[in-house]
Amino acid sequence: MVFSESLSELREIFSGNVGVMALSWFLFGLSSSLVIPFFFLYAKALGASDLIIAYIRSIGLYALAGSIVFGGLLTDYIGRVKTILIGTSIIVITQYAYAFVNDWFQLAIIWVIDEVAHFYQPALSAIIMDSLPRDKTLKGFLLLQAIPSIPGLFMPIIGGILYDIYGLTGVRLGFIISGTISLIVLLLRMKGLRETITINKRVRVSNFILELRNYRVELKNALKIFIYSGFLFQLGVAVWFTYGSIYVVEVLGSTKTEWGLLNSLITATMILVSLIFGFSTRLDGFKIALIGGLSITISQLMIAIPGYYGLYDPLIMRSAVIVGAIGNTVIWPLISTLLTKILSPEIRGRVTGFQRMFENIGMATVTILAGYLYTGLGPANSFVFSAFINLFSTIYLLKIYLSIEKN
Repeated sequence: MVFSESLSELREIFSGNVGVMALSWFLFGLSSSLVIPFFFLYAKALGASDLIIAYIRSIGLYALAGSIVFGGLLTDYIGRVKTILIGTSIIVITQYAYAFVNDWFQLAIIWVIDEVAHFYQPALSAIIMDSLPRDKTLKGFLLLQAIPSIPGLFMPIIGGILYDIYGLTGVRLGFIISGTISLIVLLLRMKGLRETITINKRVRVSNFILELRNYRVELKNALKIFIYSGFLFQLGVAVWFTYGSIYVVEVLGSTKTEWGLLNSLITATMILVSLIFGFSTRLDGFKIALIGGLSITISQLMIAIPGYYGLYDPLIMRSAVIVGAIGNTVIWPLISTLLTKILSPEIRGRVTGFQRMFENIGMATVTILAGYLYTGLGPANSFVFSAFINLFSTIYLLKIYLSIEKN
């Protein structure tokens, strides 16, 4: 009885657009988890320094921040599906291009183009917000993290083995595979996605922007969330996201295969936590925010420990990434759920575009700060600093949640 009810609920959640997006994200997971964990190691092998890596990531994020507002407008103006298909088409090209760069500067150029091509992110968020059953939003966002994350259980290990055995050639092969999978995703989205809004082609673009003035209360609440998701959270995890691979492989002396294993552990934890919370009969947003924030804080402190004696400790590092993954898994579905709750469907594309803009400007800015923290304070101290930032941001998130629930 319970099993049949759960199966029925899964069918309801993953029907239509949500199912197509889950499958396409699963396929993208195959490609991204093969190469993304090693991207900055790839950049370093092509001649980039630690600080140049921070600037490469930062410039790309600034470029995305600019393009994503345009993507938010397109999402509400020409529709979710057309916007998604345009962006996915460009992604196919950039994945192949990564395989043929000769130095870090060429890699940086492709990276910036790739980041700009992700202008369609607001359309992805909007089509999911529109398509999920209203009473299963948080559960839907949690479960959506599970299925697309499955490739991360094994693909980073395969990527690490390819890198250890074949060096740069192994990474290049990974990007060729990634391009081929991206092409399959494009064809799937062309065939399977259905538009969720009615397009009014008579509306002028200028009026389309000014219309947001009618939603001041919703925008005010959204801005509170953006401060957390776009700056405070980003600052707390920037050192790890930028230098995690370099810290593990070069500072602590581990292998690239071990780094792949850590990424697989992160993914396994994300899937398990998503399923546990996704199938829970009762979800308490306040407790989820508290668990998420404290998990990331504790993880950063654990990551710092081996750095003080300069030797890789498998037990500490594997435990640290598992604890951190718990926090990352529950925080973002909570953010998406809060935004779905406060935003009217007709402005979700535009506001989500501004959300992504804030987040990417925040990531770009704090990436530069992370570069100076990592090189200035040293690896271990920079992770301890990040832990205290995470603690402060958790307190802020809890206050946001209570204020929105009160209203």
